[in-house]
Amino acid sequence: MKNQYTILGAALILGLCLVASSFVIGDRLRAGYELQQQTPTGAQSGTHSEDHPLMTLAETAQFLRLSEDQVKNIMKAENAMLRNDGPFEGAKLPYLRIDNKFLFNKQQLTVWILAASQEHRVYLGEKLAGK
Repeated sequence: MKNQYTILGAALILGLCLVASSFVIGDRLRAGYELQQQTPTGAQSGTHSEDHPLMTLAETAQFLRLSEDQVKNIMKAENAMLRNDGPFEGAKLPYLRIDNKFLFNKQQLTVWILAASQEHRVYLGEKLAGK
């Protein structure tokens, strides 16, 4: 009989410890979430581009892990294909040009990456090789 009370007491203590620890963990998570909500978006990542659908040339180059010149060369290569060979088959690098500034749609850029990868495109300088 004494053994049953010991097991019951141990189970009760273990249950209380679990409940108390869940409250402590929940409070810590809530505090972290509230702190995150109070921090301005730009201060979280060092840049505001994460939430913005458009990226600058520099942000796009960083996103693609290329230099800005390499991104420009890709644009030139695809535009040269359009001028010389007519319609360009496949997805072109998605960009807008406003005055002298290039902006790139982040969502469409991801689609372009998939298409260019599936087609095994090779860009050599300002030329698209193998096309």
